[in-house]
Amino acid sequence: MTRYAILVGAVDLSEGMQKSLVDFKDFLTSSEGGSWREEEIMVCGSMDWQFVQLLQSRLREYDFVLVYQCRFSHGDANSDWSGKLRCVTEGGRGVFIGDVCDEVVSMVELGYERVETARWTGDGL
Repeated sequence: MTRYAILVGAVDLSEGMQKSLVDFKDFLTSSEGGSWREEEIMVCGSMDWQFVQLLQSRLREYDFVLVYQCRFSHGDANSDWSGKLRCVTEGGRGVFIGDVCDEVVSMVELGYERVETARWTGDGL
């Protein structure tokens, strides 16, 4: 069985990654989470319509698709098109998980050389 996971953040990930994305990816790669391989997981920031269209056609070739979408609050408008990936997971072909996260992990905490720390304050990063 072929499988693919897409972990979608609410922000541009160049400055850091939402903590729930890091935690969920760690879970997937663990034995408890199914021992997913790195090449079976894509982590990305918010998506535009063209990118989602490309993904939708590509994901149809997999037997199972997991989409994990993280937003900053329950009330925020879906400012990107990642919710459209829900249709790829329907019909028993996968799972769509929507989550709320309020913390961004800096690149330093992720083991990169950047020194900025990003934290969601409600007004921006």
